[in-house]
Order: sequence, then C-alpha cells, then structure tokens
Amino acid sequence: MQWMEIEIRANGDSVHVSGRGCHGERARERELSGFSVRKLLKFRVHVGNAIARVQALEGDALAEARALHEAIFAGELRDLYVALSSRGERVLVRFMIEEPKLQAVPWEAVCRPDSSHGFLASAASVSVARGVTSVKPWQPRELRRGLVVLPVLAIPDRSVLDGLSVALREHIESGALELLPAIEGEAARNPILFERLRSGPKPHVLHFLGHGGFDSKRNPVIRLADDAFGEKSLMPIEVFAEELRANFNAMRVVYLQACSGARPGVFASAAELLARSGVDAVVAHLWPVRTEVARAAALDFYTHLIGANSGSGDIGASMQASRRTLLANSADGFSPVLYLRGPDSQLFDLEGRRVRPPKPKREAGGEVPQALLNLLDGPFSLLLGDTWDDELTVEMRSRLRESLVKALRRSKEDVKQDTPLFSLAQLYALKAGRRKLDRLFQRVLRAVRADDSTTLVDAVARRLRPGVHGTLSWLPLLEHAIARHHPNALLYAIQPGVLGNDERRMIMVRRPGEDDWEEIEELPPLHLEDTFVIIRVYGGSSPEEQPVLVSPKLTEDDYIQGHVDLRYIIPPEWTNQLMGWLRTRPVLCVGLSAFDWRHRLLLRWLYDQRPPPAGSVAVLAEGQEEREVWEKRGAGLPGESTIAVVQMPGDALIEVLEAQL
Repeated sequence: MQWMEIEIRANGDSVHVSGRGCHGERARERELSGFSVRKLLKFRVHVGNAIARVQALEGDALAEARALHEAIFAGELRDLYVALSSRGERVLVRFMIEEPKLQAVPWEAVCRPDSSHGFLASAASVSVARGVTSVKPWQPRELRRGLVVLPVLAIPDRSVLDGLSVALREHIESGALELLPAIEGEAARNPILFERLRSGPKPHVLHFLGHGGFDSKRNPVIRLADDAFGEKSLMPIEVFAEELRANFNAMRVVYLQACSGARPGVFASAAELLARSGVDAVVAHLWPVRTEVARAAALDFYTHLIGANSGSGDIGASMQASRRTLLANSADGFSPVLYLRGPDSQLFDLEGRRVRPPKPKREAGGEVPQALLNLLDGPFSLLLGDTWDDELTVEMRSRLRESLVKALRRSKEDVKQDTPLFSLAQLYALKAGRRKLDRLFQRVLRAVRADDSTTLVDAVARRLRPGVHGTLSWLPLLEHAIARHHPNALLYAIQPGVLGNDERRMIMVRRPGEDDWEEIEELPPLHLEDTFVIIRVYGGSSPEEQPVLVSPKLTEDDYIQGHVDLRYIIPPEWTNQLMGWLRTRPVLCVGLSAFDWRHRLLLRWLYDQRPPPAGSVAVLAEGQEEREVWEKRGAGLPGESTIAVVQMPGDALIEVLEAQL
C-alpha cells in the first residue's frame, strides 16, 4: 500500500504542515496558508452545524472545505500526493496531529476545489486516517473464520444493540460475522466488566455503545453502566486501554459508537489513547450521531470489512465506504474518524478464511443428568480428548489430512478417504521421512491460529479447579485457557521431551500473575490444592509466546512407542502425588472414544489396569454410539467398572458448564 503522513502542529495561533512518504520522501514544513487555529475551529463549528441540521455541506462551509484542501495539498505536499496517486494503488493518508484542539477539526471534510462531493473522507482511491505515535509492534492478522465482534452496551437503551443485531443479521447467518452475547446491564460496570473481558471469548472487534466525557482534569473517560443507585460510573480511558491490552492477541479494532447525547470530541480523544496503547485501529465519532445514522454506518463498515470483493479486511477502505453512504444524504459522514496505529490499513488477511454458517441453537429445556451435576460439585480431573468437534480442532485436522493426501497422491499413492489420520501420517513418514512429516505438520500449525480461543475449552477451563488434568491436543489451548481464567494460580505443563534427545520430558511453568512461561529443571515441592498440572500426553506446541514443536504424536508408531514411554513423562519426584490424585478423583472424559485403541491404551496407563474412580463421567457427542461400552464394560478397562455417560452436543455441554459457575 502507498502511504503518506501529513504532520500538522500549532505554533500559537498559526498552523504548520509537513509530510513524508512511504519511499523516504519528505515535504518541508511550511505554514498552512490562510488558516489559523481559530479559523479551523470555526470550520469545525460549520461542519457540526450541518450535521446537527441533517444537511449536506454547502455554502460557506463547502467553500472553506475547498480552501483547506488547497492549503494542505500545496507545494511539495501536493507533488508527493500526486506522485503516490499516480502509481495506481490506493493511497493511505494519515494525519499526524498531537494537539487536542487540532484533533477536533474534521480534516476528513476537505474537498477538491472543482467538486461539491470530492471529499477526502469518501474518495475511492484514498483511505484517510489519523495516525498516532506508538512503540507497540504492528502486524496484520490472518482471519481463519468469521469476524468476531463483542458489543459492550453501557446505556439502558437496548434498542441500540437490537438495531445493530438486526442490521448485521445477514452476515451473522452467513457465518462471516459472529456477534457475541453483549456485555450489558450490571456486567457493563466494574469489576464485572473486567472479569467478563478476561474470561470470555476473545473478539477481533470490541464495539462500545455508550457515552464518553472528561474528568475534572480534562482527561477522557468512558461512562459505564450506572450503579445500583443510578449514579454515573466513569472510567479513565487509560485504565480501560490497559485492561484491553490483555485481549490484543486477538483484538484488532475498537469501535466507539458515541450515542446521541454524547459530548462532542470525547471519543476522538479516547480513540487516540487506545491506539497509542496498542489497539491497531479505533473508530470514533467527532460528534454524537443519531441512532439510525450510527446503525447505517456500522452496517456499511462491517459489510465492507468482511466482504470478499470489497474491503477484504482493509479497515481504511471500509471506513471510506461507510462515509460515502452517509454523505449521500447529509454531512453525517464527517463524524466517524479512524485512528490507525500502523502504516497499513489492511488489518485482516481473508485469503484463507473459511466461512461456515453457525450451528442452529439447541432448544432450551431438558434436565441436566445428575451424574454430571454430582461430578461438577466436587473435585475432579479432566481428560480432554482429540475427537471433540470445535472449529479450531476440526480445521487443524482437516488441513493436516488435506496436506497428507495431496503429498501422498503426488507420489502416486492410492489413498482412501476413510484412512485414519495417524495412518496417513505413518505412510507419509515411511515414504518421505520423519523430517518432512514434521515440517508439513509445522506448516499446518502456522496456518491455524493457536491463540484463538475455543468456546468448549474456555467453558471447561473456567469450571476447573486446581489439580491434575490431561489433554491430547497438539495445541496448548487448555493451558492458555486456564491461564486466562485462573490468572493467580500456579500452572505447570508437562509433555514428552524432544525426539532424539536424552530428555524424557519438558516441564514449563507459568507463575501466578505472570504471562510468560519458562522451562524448569529442578522441581519444587508440589501443592496440588492450589496448583494446576497439565499433562500433555501427545506433545505438540509448547505454551510459551514463541512456541516450540515438541515430539508431537502423529503416526501409528508414535502412539505405540508413546504408550511405552508414558511411564517416563511424569517426573519421579512427583509421580506419587500426580498419579495418586488422578486415581482417587472422578474423571470427566470429553472427546474420548472407547473404539479408539489409542484412547483405550491411555486409560489403561492412567488407571494402572483398574477402573476410574466412582462418579466418573464420559461426555459423548451426538451420534457417538458407544454408550453401552462405557456404562457396562467400562470403556474396555479391566475389572468391574461403571462410567456414567452423558450424551450431548458441545454447545449443550457449554451451557451446563456455564450454568454451574
């Protein structure tokens, strides 16, 4: 993308402008001819009046917009703009402005002298944004599925939220956009708000519906839901920004929808602080907007952002399209502004996106099986298998299967569609070698966002208590979810050591209140009453920020040898505590199958050829026809055993787990 920055600063009442381009060009600083700070603020009033009267920009206001365009794009800045525009690509124009009084000016409203609608805000070949200075790194995010939007409703008028849901219904039903349940009412004020942000699914966009203001020192604040006594609840935007940083792995955009009645300019100041703190892009309004206008702006914005042939993940192009829609009828299109932290407005890469319509919601009703309620009431261990059907796991296994089938067919192998995945991996390893298999697997892992949250894992992790738990996932989903929902707990992750080395295991720790993981050699005393220990039986990506691929179980030989080596995965110093815990607490089995020999071998090792403790429960998916094997034959384990079966889809299990919190 071609880009240029226009730096505008005040020197007393005079205004100075300079610029630079993406190829190292620099336009020298000069005074903005014909415009002082006072005159620019008067121009702001004229634009605001047109918005308030629901009129187009015309008369003296339009003449000022044309004159301001001529004053900015003059001399070297004009030459730079023309040179970049002639390359045939969209040009991103970023206004770099620090003074609050100049930020209040609608720079997006400048208009070409030969036109009555040639506004910078709506130009098809240009994206206009406001830049900020920030030391936070920036990079585009690959969008693998639909865009996830989390609304926060901080006002009592729910019609604003309902209007947003109705406007976006078509995109929600197609799967291109997922609108999470809104944080509203009591949950939209602290401390519940922060807890919901920390524990809920991680959105790509946080859409705030409410008001803003300034405190006694003119610092911008947002108004949360009123307290139980009807008193205002205000939060400094800097505090809000710091809290949102915990979501920045997934979050890219904050949309501040200033509802009717908000104080002008407040959210623009808030937007700059949010962008500086690390949010890639913030949409805000210079003026409060009417409900129907805000709804139309949001619809057009999201439609173009997620459209395959329109914005395609380009937030700058999406804002231009949204403004064009509004400016067709009035000056409302000058109210929304975009603050952009990086030099590129392409925030999302949609190339590998797979859009799936959401599954129909399960009808409410039906009693929760007593066996599951009894297990959730007391301490239990979780054994998370690899046959559950969340989108992330399904996508990863599907990509791995596609890659293996394609590679084997290139070597003239006749591959059957029903061949188990681990058998395909075995065949490829025998034909091409283990090194190539590991490289293929790493490419698949990189294509799947391992930091995405999965609803089922989140729901299970929120319900877990300290103790010993196991996972068969190649991705550190359970570790990350526990760290999010239990930030003050000590957390250990144990997995097989690196293949070919003498190390039999790798143990990593995340200490209370910290984000980083570190590998440890010497083992401290273990207190399972307040410590989580995760046994990662099948290896895979380590849980640290820059993950390392460690001994993933992929082939038939891996699983057979892995079963032999299981006795080495638990450190001798902790063996009695860990295995004693597992063998004396009921187990919740999710994603396991009694018909899978790998799962049967694992259960036999865990329980030392004995049945699991009384009260254990296996959750089977719909269509998983093996209830009798679990209930009457103990999933094939030796001895007399009874494992209660609960048969329900994943979304139903999530409802049960969340209802028990």
